[in-house]
Amino acid sequence: MRSFGLLGPLDVVLDGHHVHVPSGKRRVILAALLLRPGQVVGVDELVELTGGSRNALQTAVGRLREDLGRPELVQTRPGGYLLDVRPDEVDVHRFGLLEPREALKLWRGRPFADIGSDALERDHVPALTEQYLATLEARIDQDLKHGRHEQLVPELRTLTGQHPARERLWAQLIVALHRCDRQTEALRAYDDIRTRLAEELGLDPGRDLQQAHQQVLTADNRPRARNDLPGDIPDFAGRAEDLDEILAAVPSGCVAITAIDGMAGIGKTTLAVRAAHRLAPKFPDAQLFVDLHSYTEGAEPRTPSDALLALLTALGVPAQDIPDGLDARAARWRAEMAHRKALVVLDNAGSAAQVRPLLPGTGLVLVTSRRRLVDLDAAYTVSLGVLSEVDSLNLLASIAGRHRVDHDLEAAREIVRLCGYLPLAVRIVGARWRSRPAWTALDLTRRLTEQRLTELKAGERSVAGAFALSYQQLTADQQRLFRRLGLHTGEDWDVHLAAAVAGTTRAEAERLLDELLDVHLVQQQENGRYRFHDLLADHAKASVEPDEKDEAVVRILDHYLHGAATSAQRIAPGRPEIHSAVTYEQIDPPVFATPVEALAWQEAERRNLRAAVYLAAYEGHYRYAWQLPHHFAHFLLLRGSGRERVEVQSVALAAAHHLGDLQARAEALRGLGSAHLGQENYEKAAEHLHEALDLMRQIGDVRGEASTLGMLGMAAREQHEFDKAMEHYQRALVLMRQVGAPTGEADALEHIGVLHAERGEYDEALTHLEQALPLLQSRGDVRAYAGVLHDLAYVHFGMSNDKESRSCAERSLAAYRESGDRRGESIAVAEFAYWRYETGDFAAVREMVREVRRLCRAYMNLPDDHAVLAAMEEIRDHIGQVAMLVALSLAAQLDGRLTEAIGHTRRCLAVVSSTSRWWSRYKVLGQLSTLHLALGDRETAIRYGEEAVAAAEHLRQPRAMAVAKRVLATATAPAAPAS
Repeated sequence: MRSFGLLGPLDVVLDGHHVHVPSGKRRVILAALLLRPGQVVGVDELVELTGGSRNALQTAVGRLREDLGRPELVQTRPGGYLLDVRPDEVDVHRFGLLEPREALKLWRGRPFADIGSDALERDHVPALTEQYLATLEARIDQDLKHGRHEQLVPELRTLTGQHPARERLWAQLIVALHRCDRQTEALRAYDDIRTRLAEELGLDPGRDLQQAHQQVLTADNRPRARNDLPGDIPDFAGRAEDLDEILAAVPSGCVAITAIDGMAGIGKTTLAVRAAHRLAPKFPDAQLFVDLHSYTEGAEPRTPSDALLALLTALGVPAQDIPDGLDARAARWRAEMAHRKALVVLDNAGSAAQVRPLLPGTGLVLVTSRRRLVDLDAAYTVSLGVLSEVDSLNLLASIAGRHRVDHDLEAAREIVRLCGYLPLAVRIVGARWRSRPAWTALDLTRRLTEQRLTELKAGERSVAGAFALSYQQLTADQQRLFRRLGLHTGEDWDVHLAAAVAGTTRAEAERLLDELLDVHLVQQQENGRYRFHDLLADHAKASVEPDEKDEAVVRILDHYLHGAATSAQRIAPGRPEIHSAVTYEQIDPPVFATPVEALAWQEAERRNLRAAVYLAAYEGHYRYAWQLPHHFAHFLLLRGSGRERVEVQSVALAAAHHLGDLQARAEALRGLGSAHLGQENYEKAAEHLHEALDLMRQIGDVRGEASTLGMLGMAAREQHEFDKAMEHYQRALVLMRQVGAPTGEADALEHIGVLHAERGEYDEALTHLEQALPLLQSRGDVRAYAGVLHDLAYVHFGMSNDKESRSCAERSLAAYRESGDRRGESIAVAEFAYWRYETGDFAAVREMVREVRRLCRAYMNLPDDHAVLAAMEEIRDHIGQVAMLVALSLAAQLDGRLTEAIGHTRRCLAVVSSTSRWWSRYKVLGQLSTLHLALGDRETAIRYGEEAVAAAEHLRQPRAMAVAKRVLATATAPAAPAS
C-alpha cells in the first residue's frame, strides 16, 4: 500500500508505513514531482522552485531517495526527474475521480500547508480550493435531495461565514432554512447576501440565489421528505458483506423486514444507520428512526403505542388526529404509509411483540435487537459477529490515528485482540488512546491485560455497562448459569457441563443455553459446543456472587473428573480405580457406550481437561489437580502427546505434595515417570519411577508396585539393558498374578514377549504373547488386545510365518478400529505396509500408505502431511513420525519419485537414529540402499546395505538378516551388460 497526500500537510505512506520527509528543498521537490506523477519535471524548473543550484538540486534529490527508502521511485531522466507513481496514488489527482462524499475525505486542510514553497501555493492552491468548494457544494446538493436539511443548517452557517461571497452556499442555506419551515430566517439570509454583494462587489444576486429566494416567496409547501436518521458514522469499518445483504433486501410491493441482531456493542445500530443512508434515495418520502429503548440504561422500553405516536407525529399528523388505542394508532400508521416510499429504522427492539404493531404495509423496516427475533414473520435476518482483525485495526486507526497504529502494528493487533474485535470496545479504546497522547500502544496493551473491563470505559459508555443491561433482563436461572459458566476456563463447553454447573438435567440446561444463545450472551460455532465472547466471559466471571464461587468451581471440576474417569475406564478397562474426588452427584453426565465414544469425548474436551487441571491447582482443589491428569494420561499416550503429559503430570505431582497424600504422590510420580518415558527422557523417568516404587512399597500398593516395575522395565529395555528389563518384567508378572489383576498380568506378559522377540527368542515370545490375548479379551480391553496382536504379527513375520503374520495383522487392525485408536492403527498399517512391500504386494502397499496418511491427519486433526510431520516433531511423537515418513517414502518410491523418497527416508533415519527406535533401523537403511541403487549410486547403496546388515545382526531376527543381506547382495552384484 502506498499513497501521497498534498491536500493538507505532506503525507507519504509506503508499504503501509508513514514516511517522514524533512522540510526544505526535499519537500518542495517531492511536491513538484507529485503534481506530475509519471512525467519528467525539468531540472531548471526544480532549481527555480528550490532557489538553489543544479548541484544542490542533485544533492537534495539523493537525500530524498534516502528519505523514501525506495530509491527507484525518483528516477533520473534526460533533462529532469520523474516520480514513478500512478496518478491515483496522489490525492490531488484522485480527488477529481471520486464521488463528492468520498473525495472530501481526502481534504485534510490547506493544500501544501507544510511544503514551504510560495510558488507552488500561488500556482496551485487557488484552483484546488475552488475544486474543493465545488465538490462540497455538490455533496450538499445531494444531502438536500435526500431531505437532510435540518442537519445541514449549522454546517451551512459556518461555511457562509468562511466564504461570505460564495453565492451557491448562501442559496443552499436559504433552501435548507425554508425546508425547516424557518422562512423568516431564510429571507433574512437572502437579504444579508444581497446587501453584501451590492455593497462590496456592486453585483446583483445570481440565478441560484434568485431561485432560492423565489421558493421562499411562493411558500413552496409541497410535501417534503422527513429524515429522522442519525448522522452516518464517518469511521464506519468493515461489515461489507453484512451491508450488501441488507441493501439487497429491498421491498417488492409489501413490507420488507430486515432484522439485525447481535451481542451488545457489536455495531447493530451503526450498520442499520449506514444501510438506511445508502437506501434513502430508494425511499424518498420518509426515512424514520425510533429508539425502542429495550436496552437503554435508565429508560423503560418504549411501548408500541408510544412508538406509534412518535412515528405519526414525525409524518406530520396533527396530535388531535392521532387516536388513543393501539389498534387504532397502528391502523392510522399503516394508512399514512400506504402511499409513501419510506423506510423505518426500529432500533433497540426487545421482542417481536414490541415490533409487530409498528410494521407498515409497505416500505422497508430495519430492526435492530440483541435478541434473535425468530418469531418475527417475513424477517430477513442478519446476525452480526465480531469484526475481522483488519477491520478492527482500521476502526482503531480511524479513531486514535493511523500513525499510532502503524508505529507499532504488533501491539495494535494485541490491542484489538484484547478488545475481542468488538466494535464498541475498539471505539472506547480508540477514544481513550486519542485523548492520552503520552500512551504508547504497549502502555495500552498492558492496561488492557491487567484490567480489561475497567479500561473499556469512556465517559458514559462502557462495555461492562452494555453487557449489564443484557444480563439484567435474564431470568434468575439464566443469570445463575451465565455467571457460573464464567468460571469455566476452557475454550468452550457442551450441554453436560452446563447441566453440571446448574445442577440440573441435560434438557433443562439445553433450554437455558438456547435462551442465552437467542440473546447473544453465548455463542455456538458448531452444533453442541458453546462458548463466550472473550469480554462476555470476563463479565460473567465478574458477576459471580462470592458465596457461590466455590460450589460452581467444584461442579465444573466434578464434571470433568467424572467424565475423564468413566471415559478412561471405557478406553482401558480393567485398570485400577482410585477413590474419586467428585463431590456432587452427576445428574445427567455423558455416557460412553464404546471406546470410540470415550476417545471422542476426551478428544473434544482435551483443552478443557487441561484447563480444569490448572483451575483446580489455582483454586486449591488439589485432589482434582492430581486425579484429572491420572485419568486422561492414557488418552494423551494414545495421541503421542508426551510433552503435554509431562506438563499436566508435573501439576499433579505438585498438587499431591500440597495434599501430603502418599498414595496421590506415588500415583503422580508414576504418571510423571511414564510421561518422561514417552519423551525418551529415560534418566528423569527412572528417577521418578524409583521414587514412586519406594512409595508404593511403603503404602503396600502391590498392583501400583507391579505397574511401576513394568515401566522401569520399559526404560531399561529402551536403553538396551535387556537383563535388567527382564528382571523388572518378571517381578511385575509375579505381583500382578498375586493380586489377581488380569489386565496388569497381560501387560507384563506382553512386555516379556516383546523382549524375547527382540532377543531373537521367538518361541518364548509367542508363548507369552498368546497367554496375554485371552486375559485382555475377557476384560474387553480392545486397544491392548490390538497391540498384542500387532506384536504377534511382528514375531510371525520375523519367523517367516507369513500366513500367521497376515492373520494377526488383519485382526490387529480390526481391533484398533474398534478401539478408536487411530494413532495405533496408523503405526500398525505403516509397519504392515512395509511387510507387504517386502513380499512384493505393491497394490496393497499403495492402499495402505494412503490409509496411514489419512489416519495421521485425522488423529492430529491437521489438513496436510507437512503440517502433521511438523506437529509430530513439536510434540516429540517419534513413533508417529516414523510411520508417516515410511508411508510418504513408500508412496514416492512406488510413483517413481526416487529423490523425494530418499528425502523422506533420510529424515526417517534421522528420527530412528536419535531415538530408541533401533528395531526399525535395518529397514530404513535397506530402503536407502535400494533407492540409491535405483538412482545408479552404487557406492552409496553398498554403504547403506552394509549398515543395514550390521543393524539386522544386532537385532538377531532371521528375516531381518535375510532382507538386509539380500539388499546388500543386490547392491554389490555386477551391473547387467548393456544389450
